[in-house]
Amino acid sequence: MKKIKKIAFWFFAIIIALALSIWVYLLNLKPDYSGTLDLEGLTESVEVYFDEWGIPHIYAQNEHDAQLALGYVHAQDRLFQMEMMRRVGWGRLSEILGNDLVQTDKFFRAIGLTEAAHAAAEKFDPEKNHVDAMAQAYLDGINQYMHKGSTPIEFRLLGIEKEDFVPADMFVISGYMAYTFAAAFRMEPQIDKIYQKYGLSYLEDLGIKRMNSSATIPVHYADSATYSEHEFATEARNIFKNLPVPMFYGSNSWVLAPEKTKLNKVLFANDTHIGYAQPAVWYEAHINYPGFNFYGNYLAGIPFGLVGHNDFSAFGMTMFENDDIDFFREKRNPDNENQVWENDKWVDLTSTKHTIKVKDAEAIEFEVKISRHGPIINEALAKLESEEAPISMWWVYTKFDNRLLEAFYKLDHCQSLEEANEAASLIYAPGLNVMYGDSDGNIAWWAAAKLVKRAEHVNSRLILDGASGADEYTGYYDFSKNPQSINPPEGFVYSANNQPDTIEGILYPGYYAPEHRAMRINQFLKNKDDWTFADMQTMVTDVISPMHAGLSKLLMENLNKENLPENGNHQKVVELLTDWDGDHQMADIEPTLYYRLLYNVLHNIFVDELGEGDFEGFASSHTIENTYPYLFANDSSVWWDNIKTEAKETRAEIIEKSFIKTVDDLEKQLGTDMKQWQWSKVHTLEHVHPIGRKEPFNKLFNVGPFHVIGGNQVINNIDFHIDSTGLYKATYGPAIRILIDFADMENSISILPTGESGRFMSPHYNDQAEMYNTGQFRKQKTNKEEIMKMAKGKLILE
Repeated sequence: MKKIKKIAFWFFAIIIALALSIWVYLLNLKPDYSGTLDLEGLTESVEVYFDEWGIPHIYAQNEHDAQLALGYVHAQDRLFQMEMMRRVGWGRLSEILGNDLVQTDKFFRAIGLTEAAHAAAEKFDPEKNHVDAMAQAYLDGINQYMHKGSTPIEFRLLGIEKEDFVPADMFVISGYMAYTFAAAFRMEPQIDKIYQKYGLSYLEDLGIKRMNSSATIPVHYADSATYSEHEFATEARNIFKNLPVPMFYGSNSWVLAPEKTKLNKVLFANDTHIGYAQPAVWYEAHINYPGFNFYGNYLAGIPFGLVGHNDFSAFGMTMFENDDIDFFREKRNPDNENQVWENDKWVDLTSTKHTIKVKDAEAIEFEVKISRHGPIINEALAKLESEEAPISMWWVYTKFDNRLLEAFYKLDHCQSLEEANEAASLIYAPGLNVMYGDSDGNIAWWAAAKLVKRAEHVNSRLILDGASGADEYTGYYDFSKNPQSINPPEGFVYSANNQPDTIEGILYPGYYAPEHRAMRINQFLKNKDDWTFADMQTMVTDVISPMHAGLSKLLMENLNKENLPENGNHQKVVELLTDWDGDHQMADIEPTLYYRLLYNVLHNIFVDELGEGDFEGFASSHTIENTYPYLFANDSSVWWDNIKTEAKETRAEIIEKSFIKTVDDLEKQLGTDMKQWQWSKVHTLEHVHPIGRKEPFNKLFNVGPFHVIGGNQVINNIDFHIDSTGLYKATYGPAIRILIDFADMENSISILPTGESGRFMSPHYNDQAEMYNTGQFRKQKTNKEEIMKMAKGKLILE
């Protein structure tokens, strides 16, 4: 018995000691919020105060030291995020995640990001260019943390070896951002497939050729296809699912001129819509040195704020959603697979060779062939059969020098409307709506992009003719012709990723968001001339959709109610959907009914033509969301008929069939008691960490799930993919909410979806999540006296 007790004692002692050792190890992984550290390259001491949310306030004596300190503190909170962002862009995920990511790596290498990043890095010159010098200081800060700071636990779990960050990493990360903005990757092959298989009438009923919109952003100036060639659209969808970092989807922003506000000062709002993930996308930091005071929101690995404000001006962004990618169907030489037809002759393709290292497997060699338009994308993803046409990809981003760093540096330091205009003109791709306001009372919006001129006959949503030369570009618009609005008579500018007004008499093609958010924003802004800061807070969390309410009524008006069962929930569901005002509160039942019905209607409309796989990608795209009001109102659309049956189905029959299935689905999913069908039961938000995709790591690294308000294309756009599950797990939404009152800039406010730090042992890993979910905000502090008084830590960098 004594021996047993002794063994038990030492067993438990070892377990306790091991647990304590692990705990101490994990505690050492937290960021340093206090103390003194030596950094090479600093010319003078830097003080970094961390507020109660872990946000760094950097006080330096010069710009170089401020940037170096920023790189260091950014890395100590987000080094793993930086690593994953650059690995996606370089196509190096398979090295650490294995064979499942090979196709993802092949895709990103094939689209030209690596070549574009190397080309930009060759022109990077910190000795002669001030912007480059400041960017290099930021990289030096990252690398010093890499060598001196603690290693994130994710590096150890995945076996990642540390490598210094170099200038090309910044450019490849910005390239990934540009890629996620480009909806053409996801939609053009799908749209062309519909056109080739079913003809123009099917596209017209989707509004593909529609060239009018009731909610355009006002402008005020200052070979025959083989269907298998479209399968790279399916590959692209699979790639999106495997990405370990979030994608950029859209945004809201509006800026009110002094005459529209109660205190006669500019009011500014911005919430960028990005895929939910942990850690959150944006990193907030406040930088101060003599002559400069800036509060910014930074992307991992990018040295300058992409959204922010200094003491004079504020700027934000939304996605422009212009079509800056075209796919071309090349004509291959049957006698030489390395040649394609170019106008009147066979021309040799060039190529690049790539080696992908794969964890626990042999390296993979592959080649990307390149035509005059760009890389042959479908061959890179899946080997072409002999009868298939090569599809090349032309992308504005890879055709011009990358000046994004210069543009955002200038916006960070902007001291006039003219300087902001110049900075916006430097953005070629991705296309961005740059939103602006300043202390002089100016407001502005610029659609910032290099806009290509296409021949009148070209429909850029289809795969174009790459052989004849007939579909080639005719030039580019000067930036002065880009859609823009400077101090407009309406007294406000806004963007919700919707279609801008005309350029030289045409609506510029793009994959714009449905007009519904834009209409709601416009409805708010135009009907009030005494806006307050509190009004802005209420508006930014609005979750009412007049469009969905109207669509719900339309479906009920065209439902044959006489065929519905008299007993059960059917009649009550009709009443609720008829009277729904479009609100998306957690206790509401109507959104649960509506989105289930919407999915069933869409499935019954499209799946017979598209098939389940293509329908899945199509169902939650902007293309189909733009179609709802027009298609559902058109009872003669070709889409209503099920081509798999001999009968010709009608709109009424499809709606009735879908409605009956909806009630049946919900009763099976949630029970027959409709009181249990609340929106909160099915609409949830979980911030998933790359490692948290597998159990049990989800319990350690993920944040949530939470029950949340919000819905599809409302201002508080906590969106989701609709599918057969009846569960609406949020996929993207506001990645930050920012409100700035130029009457009191020191009390600007914002909120992040989870927290400032990406280190899961940090107290700031998820300390903003509940506030975010309930529409609360916190201050963006810029007053040094207040910051010092409230600081939870002070880090001195020598």
